[in-house]
Amino acid sequence: MVNQRVVAVLLAAVLFGATGSPAAAAPATPAALRSILDKTDGALSQAGKAVGGKDPGKVSLYLQRVDDLLVSFQESSGLEDLARAFDEGRSAARGSDLAAAAAAVRRASGLMSAVSDYVVLRQAAETSRSALRAAEVKDGTAFLEALDRFDASILAPVLLARLREARAAVARARQAMIHNNMQDGRARIAEARRAFNGLAYAGALSRSAFSLTIGAELLEGDSVITARDQMQKALRDLKLAAEVGPDDTRPALEEARAQAFEIWKRSGRAAAGDPGRLADLARTIDAIRMKQPR
Repeated sequence: MVNQRVVAVLLAAVLFGATGSPAAAAPATPAALRSILDKTDGALSQAGKAVGGKDPGKVSLYLQRVDDLLVSFQESSGLEDLARAFDEGRSAARGSDLAAAAAAVRRASGLMSAVSDYVVLRQAAETSRSALRAAEVKDGTAFLEALDRFDASILAPVLLARLREARAAVARARQAMIHNNMQDGRARIAEARRAFNGLAYAGALSRSAFSLTIGAELLEGDSVITARDQMQKALRDLKLAAEVGPDDTRPALEEARAQAFEIWKRSGRAAAGDPGRLADLARTIDAIRMKQPR
């Protein structure tokens, strides 16, 4: 069975174990980040309930808790350092310093393990290796192309944008509480919820694209049991993405899920074109993922 966390660990081992170069230490684990987000979800729900009452002070306390947790996630995730590593890699490559560019790729790969829940891991593994190979032969153009695809496998700016939006909405909600404006507070908390859900949406899209890709390969190789496992993971994440994502993406996500479900149902006697259909669905989901606002 393919496990995203295992893939991330193996990727880090490949990139750093052979060279002996120290990876940038990931400040948190995916499990720790999930715990922070679970607590944030709870505090945001409590704020949403409290704003229906008559105690703005109570609402403000919950909102302060939400903001503290969002800050904790932002700092623990290393997302800002990750985005910076990609920027530094591009700058180094454009300045023909391919050694520094390769170091930036290794740094990004180490930081990536903390946010593996939000990464299309197959794409990250392949493109990071391609970038390092290009750096070794001093091919700046190929390096930049691979780096852009590596960056796109994570989309750290998208995750940071959702965090900034959520924190800004929380700040506006707290301001509304100062003026005892519960109606405006409800609207601002709803905005915070949408932004917060955007993190779950981003992760669900990345994981489903990964699972569909791996499922297609496994089905092509007649590894039906493990292919079904990957398809089930994709189905769960597509359902989550449709539930928490923007309304305008829901029809496409629900259609993709319906098609994946049909392939999953008949996977024991898969049609000849089913692996290709799964791969097409993975590309469809990735195209939706790439359209997230930054």
